[in-house]
Amino acid sequence: MENKLYLMFKIIAIMFAGIAIGYLLRNVRKVKVVGTTTMITIVVLLFVMGGEIGNNELVVRNLVGLGGEALLVAVAATLGSVVAARIIYNILFKAKGEDEG
Repeated sequence: MENKLYLMFKIIAIMFAGIAIGYLLRNVRKVKVVGTTTMITIVVLLFVMGGEIGNNELVVRNLVGLGGEALLVAVAATLGSVVAARIIYNILFKAKGEDEG
């Protein structure tokens, strides 16, 4: 348990170090290419993950059930976020007496 906790904090520290470096280098022209390379890396990562999932017989056999549960969770999370955002908007940002539009 202690090793997992240490690893989690290490990963979070690395992420914050990246945020700090990105903030410091935000005006450097060559660094602006990072967005494109990040997108390419994510697409490649998703492709490799898809290959791993397709290679796992247990996942492929249970894909319909897992996909249904994942869809339900995704829809519930999205609806919850929309409702919460609407409530917060109405409380914090909507001017009194303003018509909905």
